[in-house]
Amino acid sequence: MNRQRFLATGLAALGASLLAGCGSVNKVMNLVGFKGTRLAWKEVVLAATDGANQNSAVAVDIVLVLEEAAIEKLSALSASKWFASRADLLRTFPGEFSYRSWEITPGQTLRLSGSVFGSPNVLTVFVFADYLAPGEHRMRVDQLQNGIIVQLAARGFSVQPYKVD
Repeated sequence: MNRQRFLATGLAALGASLLAGCGSVNKVMNLVGFKGTRLAWKEVVLAATDGANQNSAVAVDIVLVLEEAAIEKLSALSASKWFASRADLLRTFPGEFSYRSWEITPGQTLRLSGSVFGSPNVLTVFVFADYLAPGEHRMRVDQLQNGIIVQLAARGFSVQPYKVD
């Protein structure tokens, strides 16, 4: 009975806000328990330059953060710590994040459809790249619409918005 009341209240609030023109469905969704922004990537490009990762394959994980508590945990991890502990993190904090993995060789470009990631509500995204060179090799991505391009270079990487036509 409480669940039905909760759903009815949430739907009523959503309907009222739409009728009132409050402008942000995401704010209303957050109020009724749906956190974050709907991920709407059309394409993600992973592009490794010749000589990327000192001419070695590089593992890349794209992590979708679903719960606020996971942001702080993941922000504190270097890529090497992420790759060493991701299985334990998934068991310890189920439902707080999900990820997808690839291994890219120097000179390779992968074009991934956004459907690979689905369209969950996410708070943010992290990209981890397992480089041989020392460093954090972690980037936070707040670009949740259209697409991103991950440029993998010799000793590090960058992430930029990518306009998909």
